[in-house]
Amino acid sequence: MVSGRLPASLEVLGRIPLIGSDVASAIRPEVGERAHTQLLGQHRTWIYRTIESIKDEIALQQLLLRLMQGQLPRYAQIRHGPIEYGKDIVALIQIDQRHILEMYQVKAGNVTKASWPKARDELEEMFQVDMTTVQLPAESDDREGILIFNGHLSAYVEPVVDGWLKEQRDDHHRSFRIMHLDEIVTWIVRGGLINELRQALAELDIPVLGR
Repeated sequence: MVSGRLPASLEVLGRIPLIGSDVASAIRPEVGERAHTQLLGQHRTWIYRTIESIKDEIALQQLLLRLMQGQLPRYAQIRHGPIEYGKDIVALIQIDQRHILEMYQVKAGNVTKASWPKARDELEEMFQVDMTTVQLPAESDDREGILIFNGHLSAYVEPVVDGWLKEQRDDHHRSFRIMHLDEIVTWIVRGGLINELRQALAELDIPVLGR
């Protein structure tokens, strides 16, 4: 781009009989966009803005399920409903030779002091009521409860959640994880799930923001 050789290279490409000028012209915008991205770096804040904008928990559940399916779990299903027992989504993943049952409670927006008690009760219910294994292709070696939400913990509820996590770990030997907005975006980028994200957003008719 700086030397001016990029346009000349595309012009030469169009002279190759196997490719031709039509193909060279068609790929010119994409090549230019990719070169611009390489020069300035990738623009990823649209992922934050788009996911953060989702207010409907059902839509958020469907989006997260599509992203989980992009990693080819042994099993993944939305189980939200009147008898979910705290499990909005369940996924069975395999790491090395171990199978881990991930149990997700999905919330839209920030978790506040007012909304935390309901989320806490649902998280505890995950472990209190076992899930039927009829659909699982293998027995789980471990279980993990995950509170996943496209916001953050409010400053007022942070110490309460921290104390609860410690109590669950020390007194009940339960494994829980807090997966806020930043953790969701990190998971998408590091997991190579950006294409799956774009497809899921289009499927669910969720507008992309900040691009």
